[in-house]
Amino acid sequence: MIKKILSVFFSLETMVVLSLVFLVAQISATLMKTDTDAWVNVYGTLWFEIIMWLLGLNLVGVLFKYKTYKKVPIFVLHLSLLIILLGAAITRYFGYEGQLFLRNGEVKGEVVVIKNKAHPSDKEVVDLGFKIKLDKFVMRKYPGSMQPSSYDSYVTVIDGDKSFPYHIYMNHILVYKGYRFYQASYFPDEQGSILSVNHDPGMWITYIGYALLAIGFFWSMVYRKSRFMMTVKKLQKSGLFAFLLFFLLMPNVSKAMSIDEYAKNSVNTAKEFSTILVQQNGRIKPMDTLDLDVIHKITKKAKLLGMNYNQLITGMLSYPEVFQNAPLIYVGHPAVRKELGIEGKYAPYNAFFGSDGNLKYSKEINDAFNTPDKDRTKVQREWIKLNERIYVSYLVFTGQIFKIYPTPNAKNENYKWYSPFEIQQMVMMKKIDPFTGNFYVNQFASLVKALRDFDAKKVAEIRENIYKIQKEYSAPILPDPNKIKWELRYNHWQVFPSLIGVYSLLGIILIFIGFAEILKEKRFPIIEKILYSLGVLALLAHTANMLLRWYIAGHAPWSDAYESIVFIAWGSAFASLIFFRKSMLALGAGLFVAGMFMMVAHLNNIDPQITNMVPVLKSYWLLIHVAVITSSYGFLGVGSMLGALNLILFALRKYKNLDNQIKQLNNIIYIALYIGLALLSIGTFLGGVWANESWGRYWSWDPKETWSLITMIVYALVIHGKMIPKLRGEFIFSLLSFLSFFFVLMTYFGVNFYIAQGLHSYGQGTADGYWWINVIFAGMGAWFAVVIVTLIMGILSRVSKPVKLEENEYHPKG
Repeated sequence: MIKKILSVFFSLETMVVLSLVFLVAQISATLMKTDTDAWVNVYGTLWFEIIMWLLGLNLVGVLFKYKTYKKVPIFVLHLSLLIILLGAAITRYFGYEGQLFLRNGEVKGEVVVIKNKAHPSDKEVVDLGFKIKLDKFVMRKYPGSMQPSSYDSYVTVIDGDKSFPYHIYMNHILVYKGYRFYQASYFPDEQGSILSVNHDPGMWITYIGYALLAIGFFWSMVYRKSRFMMTVKKLQKSGLFAFLLFFLLMPNVSKAMSIDEYAKNSVNTAKEFSTILVQQNGRIKPMDTLDLDVIHKITKKAKLLGMNYNQLITGMLSYPEVFQNAPLIYVGHPAVRKELGIEGKYAPYNAFFGSDGNLKYSKEINDAFNTPDKDRTKVQREWIKLNERIYVSYLVFTGQIFKIYPTPNAKNENYKWYSPFEIQQMVMMKKIDPFTGNFYVNQFASLVKALRDFDAKKVAEIRENIYKIQKEYSAPILPDPNKIKWELRYNHWQVFPSLIGVYSLLGIILIFIGFAEILKEKRFPIIEKILYSLGVLALLAHTANMLLRWYIAGHAPWSDAYESIVFIAWGSAFASLIFFRKSMLALGAGLFVAGMFMMVAHLNNIDPQITNMVPVLKSYWLLIHVAVITSSYGFLGVGSMLGALNLILFALRKYKNLDNQIKQLNNIIYIALYIGLALLSIGTFLGGVWANESWGRYWSWDPKETWSLITMIVYALVIHGKMIPKLRGEFIFSLLSFLSFFFVLMTYFGVNFYIAQGLHSYGQGTADGYWWINVIFAGMGAWFAVVIVTLIMGILSRVSKPVKLEENEYHPKG
């Protein structure tokens, strides 16, 4: 009896069941309202610990039951998971973390420790055995803003007669006598520091597990190389099936002669105006970049009424009486358009104001803001967006958005720049010398007049004079002129938006050709080479533009939502062009996925602005962690698309024998998923190391890292499904490969835009009604349904007729 129970417990079916329970528990925790709720109900509970222990014991039994130790690379890979679990257990039971609150000049030798996050009030004071003195706390901000650039603690460690100074800042910790001190936060008055203190005896054991995991993945890839290469070399046929129509919307050109006249005559003046340097959110950039960001926010386009974004901005500034009556402000919801009484998607600025100059729709806007976010209707969300577009338009019409003037006291003001409107206010409040202030205001008035007169030469002259003022008072923060020139080119080329159509169209054509080759059993080598070459050119353009953005921004181009989605698209294109180039179906799928991600990156709720980095991201770990983990999404996206295409081949199988093609495509899917899982796992645990260097703990059940773990488990189950009856079927494998990508979508988009909380909140965006979250949940629900049903069928099949695992069944056959 005991032998039977152990046989059942140490089975893959039991591992799947435990994993499913583990997944549901984590998903439930991440969807709870607060971090405390998650710890009280899940992470801090005894039953959650028991599940992890059972998973560890089950893994030990499975490794020996299936004699995994005979394949050393595979054994090392799975052994690493046990070591990681062991390190996590030691951390959980013997480690602790606390906070050290220090004012400037203060000395302390004790930390306040929270014993259990499920009970935050349960605290104790721990004596360090030495003392820390805060000599000085320094807050550095981006020029002209309140946004922190870095915060540093200069401390002295005092241990009896011994003492030494140390500089603690984000991603640079103090390690002393088993304690690790991290820069966590600071006092609101900026006169003190809050250090996170961590004592973790399980850290190095966990790190060893991480290292073995990476070694195991790479070693097993080498071990499987002959199989993988054999599969790739044998592939001669594949593709993707779809049809896409592109609708080119003609600009909504007004018939008003004044608008037409301005459009014809303002090209040169707008071009000269666009090169003036302006300060926004702590960043100095050409006016061209500000113009593009503002017009995109107001109109959702870069061109409108026959004018480019620079012309639109100079028109709003120089001829407000004309442009306030021009249809510029985008209105997304039909009900709001009806309320405004407009035809089409654009309303004039004046449509929102009454004859008394007051906002006519203040009630609707106030009601929308006063309604909790989760209860807001689509109409209310539209009013909130319109309120922002109206306000930004107001800032342009009044000139308040153009912060181009530093004051003679700029160095003592953190090099803050001001708009002419603010300069005028400062003159009235006697905060600036009237002569200097009035000179700035009059100069800007001359600039506006030159714009009205279409005098490009005068605009250029004033621009040079403004630059002399900026250079005199803010030289240390001015960007290199070459960088400004390249930023202008980056804006004008608009490479990323163009790649949406390029990738999508190439992908569709390749998929169509792939299906044609399969059905006709004939290849088209010349067409294949031409399309492949076009794909390579698109990838090179994509890469060059990412490098250009890197140069302009001064940091790796995957630090926010927009940049990381663009990088995921790059990973999809790279994966397909490098690894799956001999399969037209796989190649087309990868390029199409890249096009879809590029399209998502340019949706209305994703901000493409180049922004400053928060202090925690100023680390070489950004290059490593984010690059690896987002690359994995590219491979997993290709695997998902190929899974969907393989399902189409299953549907066509009744008309033609496609078994060989289906098998080949399944092997490609396996390779894509395996590489994707390897990168995802390594990237996730590299993130854990970075988190430990930044926040003082390598795993905190933050929603982002938790969903990364969920996705890892999902893909691990899909890959190991080849060892379980029913789950090993080619149809089920293709279906699960497709459905599994919904967990990736939840990890990236769901956490960033739906859950929108946790330590990764610096990467979040704003969701628009969350309609898409229902699609993601439906996909994940379908995945669970397929796994559970097939698992039950597999168990019943094994009970009625035991199935012997073949030697080579663990891996796809070449």
